Amino acid sequence: MTDTPILRHAETDADLKACFAVMQQLRPHLKSVEEFVARVAVQRAQGYRLLGVWENGKPVALAGYRRIDNLIHDRFVYVDDLITDEAGRGKGHGERLLAEIGALGRADGCQRLVLDTALANALAQRFYFRCGLLARGLHFSMDLA
Repeated sequence: MTDTPILRHAETDADLKACFAVMQQLRPHLKSVEEFVARVAVQRAQGYRLLGVWENGKPVALAGYRRIDNLIHDRFVYVDDLITDEAGRGKGHGERLLAEIGALGRADGCQRLVLDTALANALAQRFYFRCGLLARGLHFSMDLA
């Protein structure tokens, strides 16, 4: 018998360690679980939270997000990371995570949900359109190192 998937935040180091294998599918530059836990600790000081879909006690999808205030969007929720384990795709986990983050953002007075994706990531863009997100601009960046 399998447990019904539940939504819950990764709050402890043990939770984060359990999330590493899924997050590494999105962020392959993360080389170790220790690096991941340390980087999340830094980001938590900036408001970062990691929400997961947990099935049978293990994370199968993750969304890292934070509330931000700026002059462009006013108060908004920014999704840093969104990934479903390769074996669990197509089960609605990503939509469920985005819907929950949207609800959390609305409850916190956010005006919108914002995320970035690579221009070449057509599959993700199609998914985001299906979820009601619209492309409203381009995100520009420059390497400083």
